[in-house]
Amino acid sequence: MDEIYTELHHEGTVVLAANLSWQSLRNNLRGDEPAPFGLLVHQDYAGACCRDLGVLASELARYLRLDSNLLLKATITATASKSTPLVPVVMHHPGFPDIPADARRPHTIQPTGGDHTLQESTQEAFADLMNQFGLEP
Repeated sequence: MDEIYTELHHEGTVVLAANLSWQSLRNNLRGDEPAPFGLLVHQDYAGACCRDLGVLASELARYLRLDSNLLLKATITATASKSTPLVPVVMHHPGFPDIPADARRPHTIQPTGGDHTLQESTQEAFADLMNQFGLEP
């Protein structure tokens, strides 16, 4: 798939870039609604990317025999103009995407993450990203 890009560097750096909006745009939410103004960011895909980043970094550290904590950082960037907001898309059961009316629509996302164990770090990075939209993960 062309929507995911990964780099593994010899010193232990891992870069994972994914287009978080492609599925939401393709499905156009419920299919009959026009896409809202802004760039759609799907909450489930953001969480999956945080977990994938943690696993990739952990496996590379194991392969390189690095014996230290992992420092994971996550951010969401957009190539559109600075005036285009990022709009969160969340899933409601049984699998219907929706845009929460009370969610913030930030124009930029600050890098998040920390130096913790793998599961804590990936969950913290995901929670920090979603909190910038005013959402609980």
